[in-house]
Amino acid sequence: MSDLAQQRQFLARLILRTSISLCLLLIVIGLVIFFARGGTHLPVNPSGKFSAIIGNELHAGAGLHAGAFLIAGIVVLLLTPIARLLSGVAMSARARDGLYVVIGLVVLALLVAGLLIGQATA
Repeated sequence: MSDLAQQRQFLARLILRTSISLCLLLIVIGLVIFFARGGTHLPVNPSGKFSAIIGNELHAGAGLHAGAFLIAGIVVLLLTPIARLLSGVAMSARARDGLYVVIGLVVLALLVAGLLIGQATA
């Protein structure tokens, strides 16, 4: 196996392990806070624009609200494929593999377009 292929596999494993570990850590912290406070106040499902959700959750996280940590864990899990896609584009560019760079950028553009369209209707 080539050195570049090994680097791609290493980076993919690193991204997946790190994001899943961070997700698990945030969710466990959220559950610990939830049960430490009696487990009676259920976290609220976020709605609205992504920037407003992130702003509210950062504020709630500073106040050690369980829901903020639970939502942060889910956001980390949702952003994992995007990080993997970006690393794939970067590794393809490093390998001078133009076809995969273009494909990755098209997928990324479609993803961003979908997010922007979704935010416009939120």
